[in-house]
Amino acid sequence: MTDSAGRSPTHLLARVEAYELAIPIAAVVSVHAAPLLFSVPCVQPGIAGAVHFEGRVIPVFDLRRALRLTNRSVEATDLVIFIDTGSATIAAFFDEVSEFVTLPIHPQAVSGSIFGDGRVNANIVAGIACSPRLCAIIDPAGFLVPDRWDADPALPLFQRPNDASHPLWARTQALAAVPEDSEKAGIEAALFTIGTQRYAVAISDVVGFFSDEPHSPVPARGQVAVSLLNRKGEALVLLDPRPLMGTAPQPFPALVQGVELRGTDQRMAIPVDSLEGLTRLAASDAMPRPSGLFAAAYRSEAGAVLLLDVPALLHSAQSAFDYSAAAA
Repeated sequence: MTDSAGRSPTHLLARVEAYELAIPIAAVVSVHAAPLLFSVPCVQPGIAGAVHFEGRVIPVFDLRRALRLTNRSVEATDLVIFIDTGSATIAAFFDEVSEFVTLPIHPQAVSGSIFGDGRVNANIVAGIACSPRLCAIIDPAGFLVPDRWDADPALPLFQRPNDASHPLWARTQALAAVPEDSEKAGIEAALFTIGTQRYAVAISDVVGFFSDEPHSPVPARGQVAVSLLNRKGEALVLLDPRPLMGTAPQPFPALVQGVELRGTDQRMAIPVDSLEGLTRLAASDAMPRPSGLFAAAYRSEAGAVLLLDVPALLHSAQSAFDYSAAAA
């Protein structure tokens, strides 16, 4: 997975409110839908509580507190990233995970940064860079340094008891479960929906994600809608995958969200109706392989997830695009 200049991504870009934060890819253990937090007695300042992850108790760094943002409870759309600090694994909650980016090895100093006059916890910020938007580069080792900002190390929202009636209880229990040997083997994938169906693509096939992006339609005949998307100064083909997957085509909205994919020798973007985040598709959940442009299918609580065969999809998409362009 490389950028348009052939460079490998260095960071995963995530967001907390208006702050774009870049986490070193080498430090990212995994990304999941956010579970409930549990209070932990006698924690150091800056630790919000803990989560149960595959049979282990992982401390949660209070990132909103570090950024001096207003406290709030966990929401269903939040994501948790487990981060390797070098000596321990720690978790942090984010509003959104957007894309992989390539950033300079030596970022700018923090002074005059995106934080303005805010007195954030500088221990967690290694510097500032452009992705192309300004972002703060996270230093995972800073998560281990006590954040002595105020006298309340554990915020009240994490003191409430959690029980099975909570809407996030099921995902909390699933994340806490110890994987069996057959479940350890699986695929890290990006999850999204097109229509009412949930799809996934292997992370190794993903260049990045985009949302609310304008595009320029390309006049073409046939059922496959084609447009051009400006991705960091480069024109990228945006193609509707629905007809290729045997479903009815849909016109593109004025602003699209989707996934930028890379095959063996080509790149292309597909629009999606919703981006659900990153997940691991366990081998134990595999179902019989469906026909068409799918590498596998997996069971989930919300229904079947179809794993796209990205090289096959891009080959079929390229063929459809070439035919449409020739016929125009």
